[in-house]
Amino acid sequence: MRIPVSLVLPALAVLLVLTDAHAMEPPRAALPGTEFHFGKVVRGTVVEHDYTLINEGAALLELSRASMNAPLLATRLPRNVQPGSQATLRFRLDTSTLEGPFDGQITLFLNDPVLPEAHLTFEGEVVPGVEVSPMPAIFLVTQRGERKAASVELINHEPEPLRVLNVENAGAKLKTGIETLEQGRRYRLTVAVSGDEPAGKRSDSLIVKTSSRTTPTLTITANTYVRERVYTFPDAVDLGALRWRDLEADPSFLERVAQTLMVYQVGGAHFQVSLRTDLPALTLKSERGPAGDRWQITVGLNREKIQPGPIRGTLFIQTNDPKHRKLSVPVSGSILSL
Repeated sequence: MRIPVSLVLPALAVLLVLTDAHAMEPPRAALPGTEFHFGKVVRGTVVEHDYTLINEGAALLELSRASMNAPLLATRLPRNVQPGSQATLRFRLDTSTLEGPFDGQITLFLNDPVLPEAHLTFEGEVVPGVEVSPMPAIFLVTQRGERKAASVELINHEPEPLRVLNVENAGAKLKTGIETLEQGRRYRLTVAVSGDEPAGKRSDSLIVKTSSRTTPTLTITANTYVRERVYTFPDAVDLGALRWRDLEADPSFLERVAQTLMVYQVGGAHFQVSLRTDLPALTLKSERGPAGDRWQITVGLNREKIQPGPIRGTLFIQTNDPKHRKLSVPVSGSILSL
């Protein structure tokens, strides 16, 4: 039986149109999982993760390249994905040089017109074999004669049990103590200052010796500040770098950049102060606190007396405290002519 040519030709035309339309359909990339969080790992751990790249289109999907932040490496990166197929992309992270949060970002460059760039994340936290939490530093502020203590935790992330052998505190008048929270895993290091030391700030290093093979020594900084009965906060006034044109453009600008200085008398009730300065352009306003143990001083600038250039001088405070009659507070800043 012969099929009439008049029926065959239209059928062939439809088939060719469908074939051409199918061939023109672009690749279509899909990534079912773009985020990976490896949690908390010990420094030196190697972390690997696989991502899946799917081609849901009818044309060949091409992966021209991938960019990532170091030390991430691509260990499996196929260049092509056939229509209707999928491929595995593998990335590797060596954490030997890392510590703290790691925010890994990976960008895939594809020939998908809808998704030319695909973004992946590779995140987590890298901790040392023995971690000092919340940080390897202690901050202590106290008054003369007042004992103050603070602590940090030593957390063992290694499989072997940890022993704290000793704490070296050379040259610092600090009291240290170790408390076991979980044998072999967690310890609390407490540092105390008696307040009998001379007033002022100092920073000392505590050396903690442990049984860890990877972290045999921990260095923890102890920052102490012993204050006299009468003190100021902050220790100095910094007016910052001010532009002359801003002063001219806005009459209220100087009010906004004025600084606050507090003067305290611990345990006081009838505290009195008087102020003077060697800076003619400085303005000083004072207000006594309701309890009578402190004064708030507003340090500003006189628009009529300032000139371009550096601001360097001193605020002198006279008090009625029998042991701390005079305080000196450095004042700094600059007026920029730009």
